[in-house]
Amino acid sequence: MGVVGSRVEVVRSRLGVPAAERRVGKERWLVYESPDVTLRIRCEGASEAERDRDVEHVASWMAALRLGYDTLREATEPFGLWPACAPDEAAPAGSSLLCRSLEDPATGAVHTLTATVREGRVVQITVFDEPPEWRHAGGI
Repeated sequence: MGVVGSRVEVVRSRLGVPAAERRVGKERWLVYESPDVTLRIRCEGASEAERDRDVEHVASWMAALRLGYDTLREATEPFGLWPACAPDEAAPAGSSLLCRSLEDPATGAVHTLTATVREGRVVQITVFDEPPEWRHAGGI
């Protein structure tokens, strides 16, 4: 959501020059660093002929949160994902995943959000450009 589906040139105009950029097979990875967050953006969709024209789009992104957060809401608000990923949930003790479906209000597309919990803190947010596999199996 937000950046998912955007073209590489749109990401660069919003976030600037990445700290690292590399290709892995047919994918392009953009990495942005700040003191509190490492943001990794995976782009795909360009043919060999199109790669130099930045027509690839964002397929997923992952934000590693250096300090972590106590709740899903606290972790997702800075990325503009709240309240789309409601309901809020406290990070459970130990390690787990909090999973939500996200509807993009601009396109109606349904995406997947996972929040990684370690030692009772939300330490990573990941958004994928595909609907959750568990959505039809009774998940949130």
